[in-house]
Amino acid sequence: MAMDFFDKLTASVSKTAKQVSDNAKNLADKNRVRKDIAAIENELRNRYRDIGEKFYTENCENPSPEYAEIFAAINELKTNLEAKNREIEALEGAVACQACGKSVQIGSRFCPSCGAAVPTPPPAPAAPAAVQPICPFCGQVLAEDAMFCASCGNKIPDRSAQPEAPAAPVQSVCPNCGEVLSSDALFCTVCGTKAPGVD
Repeated sequence: MAMDFFDKLTASVSKTAKQVSDNAKNLADKNRVRKDIAAIENELRNRYRDIGEKFYTENCENPSPEYAEIFAAINELKTNLEAKNREIEALEGAVACQACGKSVQIGSRFCPSCGAAVPTPPPAPAAPAAVQPICPFCGQVLAEDAMFCASCGNKIPDRSAQPEAPAAPVQSVCPNCGEVLSSDALFCTVCGTKAPGVD
């Protein structure tokens, strides 16, 4: 009697184990088939996309009326994408290669993608040099905020009240004796003092 019980128990366990094994195999087969289905669907989407891109490329210049709205939306998206790419390039210190459109670091002489020469941008125009104020009496260079000339002692006219006109050549005057000096004189011919502005 005990043997019958053990035989039945063994048969029951064997049957359950076979069912579990069959279920596991069935589940693995289902997962394998689902994976194959997902791969086929993905490939199908890629093929549809390829057809769409090819159709767009061949018809973008003159789309038929039923596709005009879709083409306009694609064109707008492409324009926005191009603008965003240029924006990120500018933030990263890059420009677009004129030959292939790929990103090139500013300062590069050649494109790393196609090897085309990158045009060098023209140098920025230099800022105009500040006009150094000069004493209208003796020609001495003045400090920016000077109210009196340190060389001849004369009061400097208010420069803010009137716009500066191009100055006529100023005759140099000897700071010691007041003698008018020639424009190329380094020293006063009367007293020998250095001419204004001579180091």
